[in-house]
Amino acid sequence: MAAGNSSGFNFMEPLSTKRPRVSSYVIEVMEPQIWENFPEDLFKDVLARLPFATIICFRTVCHQWNNLITCQSFSQNRAQVSHTNPWFYLTFRDDSYNVTFQKNNYKAVYDPFTKRWYYSDAFERLTLPVSSAGGLVCSFDFFNRKLYVGNPLTQSFKKLPVGSIKRWSYSGMTMNGSGGYKVLRFSRGREYEIYDSLTKNWGHLEKLPEFIKKEPNFIISKHVSIDDTLYFIMHVGRDYRIVSCNTSTGVWAQHLIQVALHSSFLRLVESDGQIMLVGMLKENDSRFLCIWEVQKVTFLLKEVDRFPCSESYGILRRLTCWGNKGLLLYYLRSDTMYHIVTYNIATRKWEKVCAPCRKKLPAKYSVFGTAFQPCLSAMP
Repeated sequence: MAAGNSSGFNFMEPLSTKRPRVSSYVIEVMEPQIWENFPEDLFKDVLARLPFATIICFRTVCHQWNNLITCQSFSQNRAQVSHTNPWFYLTFRDDSYNVTFQKNNYKAVYDPFTKRWYYSDAFERLTLPVSSAGGLVCSFDFFNRKLYVGNPLTQSFKKLPVGSIKRWSYSGMTMNGSGGYKVLRFSRGREYEIYDSLTKNWGHLEKLPEFIKKEPNFIISKHVSIDDTLYFIMHVGRDYRIVSCNTSTGVWAQHLIQVALHSSFLRLVESDGQIMLVGMLKENDSRFLCIWEVQKVTFLLKEVDRFPCSESYGILRRLTCWGNKGLLLYYLRSDTMYHIVTYNIATRKWEKVCAPCRKKLPAKYSVFGTAFQPCLSAMP
């Protein structure tokens, strides 16, 4: 899809192995004597409290409702009255085939509130979501090595300019607090630069700090953004460190963390401004999905919860996790199968998620993704 175009989602119910239940639906009649005199200035307050998937459906009612729902003031009002769960934008890549066979690669968006998947046709090529901030997602064009920033809901994307770094390894995205966003990327040659959406240019071309003494290929690619700061987890020898970069000032910092013994597949996630560490923990021949809170001042780890992994999960080959606003989504892959699980930090509830495809997803699929806040007015 060309940058800047917009289209709708292909909507699909989650698959289930259970026989569908017979349900009865009650059709509610909207009484004209009530709704014809309903104050127009209250529509925003009423709509702002509805599930986001329902709000998207209201865009088709009329032009007036569409303009109302997509305006910036409605998004601000909804942010004040509603704590929306994040949505998850995922790309599934078939590793058993050549990546040029597009029929084996597809993109999907998951709404955890309604437990439904949406197919995304935003790009004809294979693009991988690498980071997000607010309602925007930064995606990587696998073939042309280009970066795009866009809104997965409206499917409006913008291609970023080339910049000074031609071959880069990692990138991250933050909101700059002035109605725009910034994208950071750095190369294996230890250089980094920052894109500012307000100036529409790459700048701040600098060398990485001295405490990153080698090529940054040992930085685990999963990162989180809080305000204007990006946080990465770095693994050097037996040490784990959290490395941060303030995209407004260009100041870097590092903090040594003491991870649990026999932990693996460690990743950073964010929950309402709090850095969290997730991974696999092995204790007495038992395996657990574990979540730790990273203390803000001391960077000490405090265990929040754990989820036992049964033998049916097989030998884990990959664990990936995304999340913000108190909701996490895990993708676990073994040699023969995969599992998708969500975790609600507030309720401490684990829940399995059905696959976003019409047929069984092969185990040799790699999943790339990010969590984002659904917002129809977010513009790249």
